[in-house]
Amino acid sequence: MLSLLTKKRNSLVLSFVSGFADALFFIHLGGLFVGLVTGNVILIGLGLVGDEKGWLRGLQIMTFPLFMAGAGLAGIMVARIKPLERATCWTLITAAAALATTALLAISGAGPDYACALLTVTTMGMLTAINRLDASLGPPFSLMTGNIAGLAIAVARRLGGYREKAEEWGQSVTSIILVIGFVAGCAAGALAQVMAGVAGMLVPAFLLLLIALFYSPGSAQKSSRSEGVGSRPRSP
Repeated sequence: MLSLLTKKRNSLVLSFVSGFADALFFIHLGGLFVGLVTGNVILIGLGLVGDEKGWLRGLQIMTFPLFMAGAGLAGIMVARIKPLERATCWTLITAAAALATTALLAISGAGPDYACALLTVTTMGMLTAINRLDASLGPPFSLMTGNIAGLAIAVARRLGGYREKAEEWGQSVTSIILVIGFVAGCAAGALAQVMAGVAGMLVPAFLLLLIALFYSPGSAQKSSRSEGVGSRPRSP
């Protein structure tokens, strides 16, 4: 199990970051998703019928274009920066810097909480996009509904006597890791909000920086050279 966690560590961290940011800002602002922005559709509907959180409607609507802008920015970085590993590294560093900025703005009192939240929305758009553009980061961390549904199917099959194939078992384990990471992130984000407020976003910023360092171009090239030892050189 430990080896599986090691292989899926990027997926685990990204799902943790997503849950952390969502829980922290949802509690801090009283009803706003910064990562799972489709959840804002429900909140917008509640606001339209007079729910007490209706004052957030403008922010909830703004999450959609900002999330798309963040995703587009990641796409541009991948198109302009080669190779892909380098683009991924810089995207993660940019995302880490953005989340650290939200924390520093809160600590210094230089920016309103809603501005920090919207910057985080843009950042989560970047992370979601780079996770899809670079398969080496692991399976999409934002599809929590699909992951939970997949686990339910796997459990039902097991109870019915069905034995999963190796590939199916791997998918189930991945879903378990993603769900655990997201739930743990939600719990940590809620705790951070109580203890430090938006300043708690320094935690996911640090985690993203660690992933970026692991995905540094230098490390990728070193790994490639190690794998190429003893192999025949290709002809030009």
